[in-house]
Amino acid sequence: MYPKVNLLHFCTSVRVNIPLFFFFLLVTPSIYAQVFEIEISQIEELSEEYSLQWQQIENRLDYSVRGEKAAATRFNPSIAYDLEFLGEGSQSEYEHYLYLQKEFRLPGHFRNLRERSDSRIAQREIESESSRVGWLAVTRMGFIQIILNKNEIENLEVLKNQIERLSEASLRRAEEGEIAALDDQLLQMILYHLQARMDEKTVETDRLITLWKNRMGFDQDTDVRFNGQFRDRQINLPQAADIISILDDSPQARADRQAVRTAASETAFAQSSRLPSFELSAGYKQLNPNWHGFLVGISFPLPLLSSNTEAVAQARALEQIEQTELTLAQMERNQITFQMMDALRLYEDKLDQTPEHLGNPEPFLNRLLISFQDGALSINDFLNSLNLMADAYQTKYSRLSDYYSMILELEAMTGREFINP
Repeated sequence: MYPKVNLLHFCTSVRVNIPLFFFFLLVTPSIYAQVFEIEISQIEELSEEYSLQWQQIENRLDYSVRGEKAAATRFNPSIAYDLEFLGEGSQSEYEHYLYLQKEFRLPGHFRNLRERSDSRIAQREIESESSRVGWLAVTRMGFIQIILNKNEIENLEVLKNQIERLSEASLRRAEEGEIAALDDQLLQMILYHLQARMDEKTVETDRLITLWKNRMGFDQDTDVRFNGQFRDRQINLPQAADIISILDDSPQARADRQAVRTAASETAFAQSSRLPSFELSAGYKQLNPNWHGFLVGISFPLPLLSSNTEAVAQARALEQIEQTELTLAQMERNQITFQMMDALRLYEDKLDQTPEHLGNPEPFLNRLLISFQDGALSINDFLNSLNLMADAYQTKYSRLSDYYSMILELEAMTGREFINP
């Protein structure tokens, strides 16, 4: 599904004032503003199209792959020309050399070179996939956090409107002497307190929206509508029997296993490099104008069989490091995942205990106002009830934020999406 994009249009009459027409031509780019209505399921598709940060992941992968392929390319032969000239008075001697040079190694060396290159490329590709999964999880969490903040602001706005209604009535009653001025001052203070909460949450939300737009590659003038309901839990956690296989197939796990294979290819390459390379050269030689011939040469390093010993030892040490890292990463990943799943189930129980009237506060607020008007509640009891609701909303949305944050962390670790909006 593609995002719904609305463009603001303007109309002009048939009879157009020329200077005004050119004025509109100048301001048209700023008048047309894109409006994106985005759901969480569209984030990956939009990231591929707009996000420079997402593109950078692809750019770094492309850079690494091209570098590995370049490093595994065989060297072409080189052509060389030498001129040697000696002279004394009228006598002179000169020699011309024109020859080709080519480096040679045993066939196993180049096979290991290609295998090392392929293994490194495979590792970079899996690491890039893991980076995309992690980046997407953070972006999805930012999307959800913005919606949660907006929902909390809306709920606080309902409480504020309730107090404003009561404040207007109490002000009239205070002028008529029916209510103490102190009670009206209490109303103003809680109104100020709620407005301060809303202002702080609004500033935080605006900052999150700015960061999210930058992350997605949207211009700051673009109007983004964040669609979705995350007031309750909306996930399907895997069963304990399935989580191990899911973790074993995650990008992180595959990258760890590939790192071990890459280290093994480094060892094989270092071992094949113990036999040195040698260069053959062959070409044409001319001595003065009368002597012609050819030359053949070979060169190789000394000593022949004792080179690259430390490189082989280092490659084996790296292989041991990567194998140990694989074991440690598997243990840590399993422990963290099971701990997070237990915590998520605990959060689900906590969220299930959320009072129902927080989701639909109007009936409760109406009953509260009627009780106050009938004299069953004092103004202090009424205001304390509203303040308690504001605190309850803060607790609810804080728990929802922590809940979804753990889900998105679990998505990043497993490479699976568990949120079903």
